[in-house]
Amino acid sequence: MKEIPVLLYHNMGHYPVAAMEDGLHPESFEQQMGFLAENGYNVVPLKAALDHLSGRIKLPPRSIAVTIDGGYRDAYTDALPVLKRYKLHATFFVVPRYLGGAKTVGDIPIPCLSWNELRVIADAGMGVGLLMYEGRGIKRLYNEQAVKDSVSASLKVMKENFDGHIEFCAVKEGVPKKSLWDFLKVRGFKAVFTQCPTNQRTTPAGIGRIQIDDDDHNIFLTKISPMYLFFKDKRSWKYIRRYKVDRLAHRISETVNRIRGNKQV
Repeated sequence: MKEIPVLLYHNMGHYPVAAMEDGLHPESFEQQMGFLAENGYNVVPLKAALDHLSGRIKLPPRSIAVTIDGGYRDAYTDALPVLKRYKLHATFFVVPRYLGGAKTVGDIPIPCLSWNELRVIADAGMGVGLLMYEGRGIKRLYNEQAVKDSVSASLKVMKENFDGHIEFCAVKEGVPKKSLWDFLKVRGFKAVFTQCPTNQRTTPAGIGRIQIDDDDHNIFLTKISPMYLFFKDKRSWKYIRRYKVDRLAHRISETVNRIRGNKQV
């Protein structure tokens, strides 16, 4: 299989519950990155993941990539120190209009990166990409002209405030149609990273990422497994969700954790 797991993180912190639907506690992120570093995982930049997918290079087993969406300030205060400590790479997808301000998640305003903090992240060797369409999805019917206008405006702001090279973009969910993908390629983008399942074969126009939004370590281990990678974009995934097979796996994991905890008491 040419594809490798590309992990998707969002905000990391101890925010109110309403803001944590896709969020993760910083302690869990550190545990997960520590696990990757200490168990022989090869954490690679997105360019290497794309080159592997395209057959230009062959990555070793246990290769994986990490992405962090949203441009929240906790990416700088909590995620970056962990990545540096374990010498791991990640790509940070940001929404330019929110930098220097805040983004509302579940009616909770969460501070975002400043431009200077984004530069520090880039200077640390991390990747920076564009989270397009202000972080909204392009699933099913979407206003293509509105997406294009948003991308053009975002690139203009990025050029005015950031000197780094931007070659990847991300979207909350959905895969661009050919006309939008052609538009993005003309503007220098090499791939679009979205959230799985994409319900289609993986191509640079839509690489499905595995969302990590659970503090349960057993679930994390499941999500970075080869089997999860195999099923993540299949159309059968909707039946797994419909009949709550994924929730069954979560309950089993929680039971295992509870048993282990009781044994340690």
